[in-house]
Amino acid sequence: MYEGSPPNAAQRLQLLVEHLSPHSSSSTSERRTLSPSETLIVRTNSEIKWNGHGYRDTYFEFDDKGTASLTGFRYSKYSSKEFHDLRPWLEQTLRINLKTTLPSQPTMPSIHSPVVNHEFYDMIKPYGIQISFSEQDRLCHGHGRSTSDIYRLRYSNIVPLPDAVIWPESHEQVETIVCASQNYNVGLIPYGGGSNDVNALECPIEDDRRMIVVLDMRQMNRMLGLSKENMFVTVEAGAVAKDLEKELRKDGFTLGWEAESVEFSTLGSLAARRSSGIKKKFYDFTKSIIEIQIVTPAGTVQHAFTTPPPPTTAGPSLLHIFLGSEGTLGVITSLTLKIYRLTPHRRVISLYFPTFQTGLFFLREITQKNIVKLVGARMVDEVGLDLVQAFNTQSPNLTSIFKEVIKRYYWKKVKNLVRGKMCLAAIIVESEDVGKLQVYEQRVIGVAEKFGGVDGGWEIGDRVFSMSQTLPYLRDFLMDYYVISDSLDTTISWSHVQELSENVKNTIKATCRAQSAKASPWVAVRVDTVYDTGVSLTFMYGFNFWNLPDPLGALLRVEQAAMVEILKLRGSVSHHTTGIGKRKKEMFIESSSETSLAVLKSIK
Repeated sequence: MYEGSPPNAAQRLQLLVEHLSPHSSSSTSERRTLSPSETLIVRTNSEIKWNGHGYRDTYFEFDDKGTASLTGFRYSKYSSKEFHDLRPWLEQTLRINLKTTLPSQPTMPSIHSPVVNHEFYDMIKPYGIQISFSEQDRLCHGHGRSTSDIYRLRYSNIVPLPDAVIWPESHEQVETIVCASQNYNVGLIPYGGGSNDVNALECPIEDDRRMIVVLDMRQMNRMLGLSKENMFVTVEAGAVAKDLEKELRKDGFTLGWEAESVEFSTLGSLAARRSSGIKKKFYDFTKSIIEIQIVTPAGTVQHAFTTPPPPTTAGPSLLHIFLGSEGTLGVITSLTLKIYRLTPHRRVISLYFPTFQTGLFFLREITQKNIVKLVGARMVDEVGLDLVQAFNTQSPNLTSIFKEVIKRYYWKKVKNLVRGKMCLAAIIVESEDVGKLQVYEQRVIGVAEKFGGVDGGWEIGDRVFSMSQTLPYLRDFLMDYYVISDSLDTTISWSHVQELSENVKNTIKATCRAQSAKASPWVAVRVDTVYDTGVSLTFMYGFNFWNLPDPLGALLRVEQAAMVEILKLRGSVSHHTTGIGKRKKEMFIESSSETSLAVLKSIK
């Protein structure tokens, strides 16, 4: 942070010129810069659904024979493919009826007129800042992708919506916007890709309503510099992670960050949420952030590094105050990130275990003893495994059916693997040397056999990871058949994983029964990341709401009951990519001490 007054525009421009200058300390052959016109792909909402997750051309449907398929072309492993086992699974598990549907409303029933603060508008107008008051723009930027958001869009209403949407194109424009909002009491909500599922974009309900503006950062998507020598990239905060990853791979580098929301999330939103991915154990995104530039009501916080230094221990880290602040402390405008050399070879190993408990023993063993460089790991319980198997896109025939019968007989009689009890773990290993992958696989399978594990082949293991991007589309689709679903993520120590899993699953089932849900809910647990000290878990659940007067209320009561159980065993309020938002605000307060909350309020 600068002492005294922050630098003026001319000084900032000079710093930027020095930073990108070919005469800087970095070798010119090792640094690439893009001119302001050479941007990454600009992402807008034109191809995104207004009342659902993801792309307009991508959705699940049943054909005349009742076979499920995913339309579009976005997901090569699933788009335009048939899921022959999905409908029977849905009918048995969630009691859907293909003849009983709840179509979504074609348009939002009512959109209130915007509140316009003319003094704010007059201050930003001379700077050529793009602003819109249109109903469509306000609607598309007034919600995220949470279940409650989507349900209200499809069957109810979103109130209130933001009053305007602004697309800043430079750091200086963001400074102007923040200054104007501070002067004239206008609320600002930073917007990345709109992929959050914690109601972070929900506008406050106020008696004396002030103007609320959403800042869509995706016009600020330039890659400002890439230093191969120093292994870092500087990029504007509105760049989408997937697009930056694509550019880096052209030069043999990677962010190392990999998660379901990579195709929509901006780099600024990932930092603001302190996001992680399936490779967090070795590629922790937040630890890869060297510096950020952020505009706060008190001014701009940044460091004038020509070349970012190696890690330092000089005093408190302001950087870590802003990571995870979710837009409450300011607007991130650019980031400098550590990058990694792209490992050319990768293999997915899948393993079946007799029970979830034995699978946990295996994961703890290979994690704590560093059997291999474990880049990523997931494990689904017996309920989650049924869903993974339902995502099989291979057409059944007599040969495949016969092989499946023989395989299950062998597993049950010889390997003690019984459907309804066994779980599935999927492991990702990487190496510069393709020959080492075979060695790693043999080591992993050797450890797995100690706990009754059986090699499941690469395809179903790959499905455990890849299918996650399509699950939000399935969630939206099931609303048409009176099924509402959601998920909760947490971290927990190894000694409490099994207990927490059972307690939360039983609590969700009991809460659904207490509300007279039509059928028993579907509840599964998935291990998403493994650490030496514990794991991150995602609880996935859904229930049929055909006979319930208030489905969202029922869903909220389920979530609250589950969170109480999580906090009892000192599980975290959130993990992975979700954040806190307004959805988990009360639970975050419950899990924090008064002193820590006072410190956060003082910083704010």
